[in-house]
Amino acid sequence: MRFRAVTLIVTATVAFSAPAIRAQDNGALLDLLVRKKLITAQEAEEVRAELTKESAATSAGKWKLSTPVTELELYGDARVRYEIRNGETLSDDTQQRERERYRLRLGLRGILADDWFFGVRLETSTSSRSTNVTFGDESSGGPFNKGSDGVFVGQAYLGYKGFKDITLTAGRMQNPLVTSLMVWDPDINPEGLAEQWKHTFTFAGSSEPATYSKDGIALPAKEKADSSGWKLDLFANFAQFVYDDANPENPLGPRATTTANGGHQLIPNTDAFLLAWQVGAKFTFPETLYAQIAPTFYNYTGNGDTFNIHYQGGDPHLSNSASVAQNQTGINSLLIFDMPAEIGWKLGDLPMRLFADFAVNLDGDDRAAAAGHPNKGDQRYAYQVGVGLGQLKKKGDWQVNVFWQRQDQFALDPNLVDTEFWDSKLNLEGVGVTVDYMLSDAVWIRLLYGYAERADRALGTGGLGDIAINPLKNFQLFQADLNVRF
Repeated sequence: MRFRAVTLIVTATVAFSAPAIRAQDNGALLDLLVRKKLITAQEAEEVRAELTKESAATSAGKWKLSTPVTELELYGDARVRYEIRNGETLSDDTQQRERERYRLRLGLRGILADDWFFGVRLETSTSSRSTNVTFGDESSGGPFNKGSDGVFVGQAYLGYKGFKDITLTAGRMQNPLVTSLMVWDPDINPEGLAEQWKHTFTFAGSSEPATYSKDGIALPAKEKADSSGWKLDLFANFAQFVYDDANPENPLGPRATTTANGGHQLIPNTDAFLLAWQVGAKFTFPETLYAQIAPTFYNYTGNGDTFNIHYQGGDPHLSNSASVAQNQTGINSLLIFDMPAEIGWKLGDLPMRLFADFAVNLDGDDRAAAAGHPNKGDQRYAYQVGVGLGQLKKKGDWQVNVFWQRQDQFALDPNLVDTEFWDSKLNLEGVGVTVDYMLSDAVWIRLLYGYAERADRALGTGGLGDIAINPLKNFQLFQADLNVRF
């Protein structure tokens, strides 16, 4: 009886430990029991043999990791959405899309030996700016056909963080930059290289050592309960994204031209790269206040073979079809300075934040002239300002965000801006509201509403979206989401 009782005690003690800890600590626990004279050395050996036998019997059903993998995490999320998009023309005609949609994202993050890490994420939809699939959106094959459904690689990256305060990443990755949906659609996972540096200075208090997420990104240090200290995070993020690969590199000779856009424009024949240069700082006074600013420069080299015609953005003096047919994706004359900022604090127990973003295209004069509007070089700015209340962490939590935004016609890259609130279009200004509520620790609902009108009435509303109207007189969006994360 005593032997069986000892076996049960030791088994229960190690049952809730990680497998690696069990193998290392069983012997130490038995040795401690022998030293305390709770069991004899012979009984310890018998228990050790029993545990080894039980471990061998159950190991066949476990997931075995290769030796270089030191940590692995499976994660994901799913969403079901009801959506209405409505656009109005200058003649008060409307186009509306009402649809039910879903998305699924399933990822694997791992830490490897010698400071390496990796990540892979699978997701629905082939679009780089959306992971949504529309119910019943099959062109052939009858009802419930899976022709437009599929699973694709959304992220695939490898990284290294063996240098102090530095993280290096290569592949298709989550956006490494501090930004906003005014400039970057959050669904876009850029491809290329990224270099990140971050160092934390702690003052008038102390904090726990820095920790890292599964993909190697430094997580904020946890402040001690007295919250007497404050800290300053300084960071720098640099990126070299492959925007568009030209293939072949020299299709029609070095002086090839095109008659697109009504002229004889030289066709570039080099790969397009988007380069990002960001430095920033975040001040945190624990449990009370934080403030962050992250000035950034974006510049482009080359034009690839997809975005090599000058951007025009539509024209209100043309028919809708002719205006839509104008080039909506060109990346010529873009040198963008962007400065997102955020301040957060608590009003009692209520988290609050103010957020803003300002961007200007320093080559706006040239971009406007190339679009045929040399007198519209002042349409180079983009602004966003908003307020947020609450936060989403556990069941019963809620969050509300309200913002105003304006994006001038020649201010930003139309291929990167968010697809939701303004339907991927520029030269619009308006408001957006989101309301979230946690039904459980893993499930929440979101209601979203956006309304925008044309900002400059002498220009079109450039950019490609789901509403084929250019220029838009106004645009409205409503979404109701049910989300789950795991």
